[in-house]
Amino acid sequence: MNQTLPESMVARLTQVGTDLVAWAQRHPEATLAAQEAFVLELLRGVAPDLLTALLPLAVRELRLPAAGQRQACPGCGASWGVQEWRERLVRTRCGAVRYERPWYWCRRCQGGWAPADQVLDVARSQRVSAGLSQWLVSLGAVTDFREAAGLLAELTGVEVAPETVRQHTEGAGAALEVVQQAACATVMATQEAAAPVERAPGQLLVEADGVMVRYLDDWHEVKVGLIAGHTDGKTQAPSYVAAREPPDAFGPRLLTEAARRGALDVVGWTGPLAGRGLAQLRPVVVIGDGAHWIWNLAAEHFGERVDIVDFYHASEHLWEVARTVFGAGTPQAQSWAEAQRAILLTHGAGPVIAALDALTIASPEGTALLRRERGYFRSNQARMAYPAFRAQGLPIGSGAVESTAKHLVQLRMKRPGARWSEPGAHGVLMVRTQRLSNCPWVLTPLRKAS
Repeated sequence: MNQTLPESMVARLTQVGTDLVAWAQRHPEATLAAQEAFVLELLRGVAPDLLTALLPLAVRELRLPAAGQRQACPGCGASWGVQEWRERLVRTRCGAVRYERPWYWCRRCQGGWAPADQVLDVARSQRVSAGLSQWLVSLGAVTDFREAAGLLAELTGVEVAPETVRQHTEGAGAALEVVQQAACATVMATQEAAAPVERAPGQLLVEADGVMVRYLDDWHEVKVGLIAGHTDGKTQAPSYVAAREPPDAFGPRLLTEAARRGALDVVGWTGPLAGRGLAQLRPVVVIGDGAHWIWNLAAEHFGERVDIVDFYHASEHLWEVARTVFGAGTPQAQSWAEAQRAILLTHGAGPVIAALDALTIASPEGTALLRRERGYFRSNQARMAYPAFRAQGLPIGSGAVESTAKHLVQLRMKRPGARWSEPGAHGVLMVRTQRLSNCPWVLTPLRKAS
C-alpha cells in the first residue's frame, strides 16, 4: 500500500539510521554490550517523537478537518465549535509526549472538554499514561518506592519521583479494594461467586495465618489467606487475600476468593426427590495454627469441611511442655517431645492427652502451662486426627500459608525502617495479592488508577 509518511516521522527515522552508521564508524569492533547500549539509548531518545507523530495518524480528532468540526457538549448536548487548540503533556512508557488538541467550551454548562482526550482515555488531570501507570504499580508492589523509581529509570530510561510510584501503587490498591468489597457484598448476599469461577484442582484447600507488620503507631497483625487445590500431595494454583482487619471483616474477603476458586459450587443435593432439597457444596479442607478466629471463621463461612491443626504447630506445643517440665536442652525433654510427636502423628491426640495428664510440675507457672496445653489438645482433638488425614491424602501442615506470609507480606512490608500508614499498607497488600493470585478480572482497576 502506497502511503506518504509524515515528514517528522521520516526525519527522525532517517536520523536514527544516520546515527547508527556514524557510531559504527567511530567504534569499530565494538562489543555487543556497547552496541546494545547505544541502540537502546538511541531508541529511547526517538520514542517520544515517534509516539507524538503517531497520535494524529491514529486519532482523527487530532487532525483536520475532523478536529475543526462542531461537537456536542457531553453535559447538555448543545453543539459548539472549537474554542482553541491546547497543548497536552503526558508521560508515557515511551517518555514525555506533547500534543495539541482542539478544546471546546460550552457556554451553557460553563465547562470545557477535548474529544481527543476521551478517545485516548486520558482524564483531564491525568499526567501519566495508563501503560506507564501499570509499570509504576508493578514495581511499587515488588520493592520500595525509591528503588522502584530507580529500576524504572535504569531499565527504561523513564524517570519519575518515588512519590509518583507511591501514589499510583496505593491508588491502584484502593481501586482494587473497591472492586473486592463489591464482590464481597455480592457473595454474602447471593452465596454465589461474584466473578467467573477459576476452579482449584483436586481438593479445595483453605489456609489462614497472621503476620505482624509495623505501622506508624505500633505493630499490628495482617491476616493472610491462601486458597488452592491439593492434588498428588502438592498444593497447586494458589491465590491469596491479605488485610489488617478483624475476623468478621476478613471472613467475607476469604470466602469471596474461595468462591472464585469453587468453594460455593453445588456438587449434589440432599432431601426428598420431589420438592426443594438442600444443596451440597464442594468440601473444603481448612488448615490453621489453632487460633480460634480461624475455626470460627471456617464454621461461619464454609459448609462441609475438614478442620486440621497444623501438625508442626502442634509439635511446638509439645516441645514447650517438654522444656518446661524436664528443662530446656535436657535429654529427657528431647526424648519426651520426640516420642509424643511420633505418637501424635501415628495415633492422633488421644494418647498425647493421656501423657499430658500424667505429667506433674511443682511451679505455679508450670501448672498453668500444663492446664493450658491439656485444654489445647482436648479442644483440637478432632482437628488432630492425623492418621486419618494422611490416609485420605490430606495435607497436615500449613507451610504453604506460612510461606505466603513471607513472600507476600514480609518481603515487601518488613524492610529496615519501614513504618506503614493504614491506607498505604492496605494499598500495597491489595496490589500484591491480586498480582500474585493472577486474577485478570480484578486487575481492571490498575488501568484506571492513574
